[in-house]
Amino acid sequence: MAISHLASGQVTNVLPIEASLAEVKTTALFKGPHLEVIRMVLLAGKKVPPHQVSGPITIHCLKGEVDVGVESERKVLRQGDLLYLAGNVKHDLLALTDAALLVSVVLLSNTD
Repeated sequence: MAISHLASGQVTNVLPIEASLAEVKTTALFKGPHLEVIRMVLLAGKKVPPHQVSGPITIHCLKGEVDVGVESERKVLRQGDLLYLAGNVKHDLLALTDAALLVSVVLLSNTD
């Protein structure tokens, strides 16, 4: 099944506040040549292993609490917190509670 992305000018609500997060799936809301926006849902205890991406990213906590490892530091994101990471910064995530995140990734081409 193909994932439906937002069309230009289309509006969506990224806040899954009214639903149980166990019923909400991670969704790539938009992916263009230079930007990808994802609503990521992590249930309590779920981990995303250490990784890095070539472009800068932001992680905006919409709901819950997430422990983020940024190189050798740990940071806890709570509802409303926004974390910026430059490109190639190694990071990992651990959901402390059921959580929803809005992740924006700047996509770099090989020529950038």
